[in-house]
Amino acid sequence: MRKIALALVLMTLLAPAAFGAEDPKVSLAITVIEARKGPPFLHEALKPLWELLQKSFGEKFGYYDLVTSAEQTVLSDGRVEVSLPDGERFAAIYGGLTPEKKLIRVSLEYGDFRTKVRIHDGGTFFQAGKRYREGTLVIAIKAAIQRQP
Repeated sequence: MRKIALALVLMTLLAPAAFGAEDPKVSLAITVIEARKGPPFLHEALKPLWELLQKSFGEKFGYYDLVTSAEQTVLSDGRVEVSLPDGERFAAIYGGLTPEKKLIRVSLEYGDFRTKVRIHDGGTFFQAGKRYREGTLVIAIKAAIQRQP
């Protein structure tokens, strides 16, 4: 009887290592940006993204204004959503980590649009193209693994 109880305790303790531990919590941040040609402008809240915006879009845009943003820490299958100016919802859904490189899997949903991306820990992915006012909506999705203190 003791052997059975000991075996059950050991299986409970070792099971996560044997079958792959649970995916960690991830912080997902969605930042919706109005980007357009025009006089140089950068919204204060977008300063942390400035270098990436320049690298990604070069001289195409000079004006970057914040439309909306949301950030949340989620478990696997957790979603973060924002409302876009046209009333549609944009969602980022955490899909766990890739086994080999531990990239963060994120599914993106907007209307009928669906795609999956993999983002390095602390990295940012840009989705752009939807017309807005005189420019384009640029959606930044940042993903970072939350470390235990």
